[in-house]
Amino acid sequence: MKKFLTTFLLVTLAGLAPAADAPAPAPKWHVAINGAATSDGQMQFRVTPHEGEAITVNADIKQGRAELFITRDLGEAFKKQLPKKRFKSEVVGGTFLVKAGPGEGAFALELVESTVAGARIHITAN
Repeated sequence: MKKFLTTFLLVTLAGLAPAADAPAPAPKWHVAINGAATSDGQMQFRVTPHEGEAITVNADIKQGRAELFITRDLGEAFKKQLPKKRFKSEVVGGTFLVKAGPGEGAFALELVESTVAGARIHITAN
């Protein structure tokens, strides 16, 4: 429990960092999940496009969801909450991919907060 609280606090504090600490923009991002959800919770992401305001994406995750199912839950959340003309998202080989739509510039993707125990999130630019 102590390890979970420490991780939760680090993720929460990272989400409060100024925008200058945001990751460098990239045209594609991969999100990989390791571990199953051992609690109900929510994952909150921030998508910062090259133009316009940042967009928050929230994904509800249920206890007992395995890696692939969490990945699918993320895919559905991103598809529903991001503008379809500006962003494309899909599940590819067990990871979740978010990319800029046609004519869109690079963007930043970051995890703001996760209250889902047991699942670790790995975000990499491509």
